[in-house]
Amino acid sequence: MKQLGRFRSDQAAQRYFAGYDAAIRDWPVPLEPLDVPTRYGTTRLYRTGPSEGLPVMFLPGMGGNSLGWIHASGPVAARHPVYLVDPLGTAGRSVQTAPLRDTKDLAEWIRQVLDGIGVPRVYLVGFSYGGYMSLVQAIHTPQRVAGMTLLDPAAFRVATPTHLAWGVGCGIGLLLPPLLRRPLARLLHSDSINRPEDVKVAVFGTYLYQGAQPAMVPLTDAELAKVTAPTRILFGKHSTMQDSAAVKRRLSRLLPAAEVELVPGTGHAIALDVPDLVNARILEHAASPLVMPGS
Repeated sequence: MKQLGRFRSDQAAQRYFAGYDAAIRDWPVPLEPLDVPTRYGTTRLYRTGPSEGLPVMFLPGMGGNSLGWIHASGPVAARHPVYLVDPLGTAGRSVQTAPLRDTKDLAEWIRQVLDGIGVPRVYLVGFSYGGYMSLVQAIHTPQRVAGMTLLDPAAFRVATPTHLAWGVGCGIGLLLPPLLRRPLARLLHSDSINRPEDVKVAVFGTYLYQGAQPAMVPLTDAELAKVTAPTRILFGKHSTMQDSAAVKRRLSRLLPAAEVELVPGTGHAIALDVPDLVNARILEHAASPLVMPGS
């Protein structure tokens, strides 16, 4: 049987939640915690923003959780109800009780979460693996997805050694003094490591927790062609996750209506590196006539 996500020890859990709970407590906008039961376990979400309007759900990268959206939740919640998700199988306040085996399970889990919070249609924002989850949802339950903004989505090829080395480099960079972090940030095209206080807790959960998210299986042309939701995709021009220019050409053939942008000076961590640009793109697209018919 496929394993469930768990902390590596009680001490690891205590160490992680000391930082996690402090980050949630000091969040720049008020957060309402919600625990939503599903077939796969209880999912922790944090709600903020108005009660009316198109809901926006944020899905983090592999191993990440709600903490990765500290720069996005406030600006987007100024106009939309916002839901931040701690995915099952990752460090956070969700509790997994059954494995997520494949994309069908991923889509069913998110569907049950949407049912649990009473949201018939949602705008998805997904970074990296969260972009993969968003595309999977749009493929399996298109009627539930009003639109999407995907941030350097990890959906087109498995992680290369170069990308894995980038991830290790970013992790090391968070521990370095500022004088050493700055040149490494330029080399990695990842300005987020210059702000370790913003991301350290979220990143270090991957070292304290034994994750159990389904492996990313690159989406085929046939699968991508099923995506009908209005979609905006931002790729880091220097992403190590994929050849951004090549993927843009592929998507222009398969999803001609999608808006695809290569963002200069950024790498895979685009969601953290240029938060103001990302927030502006999300808000602009979520308010477009294609996403909001009749508006």
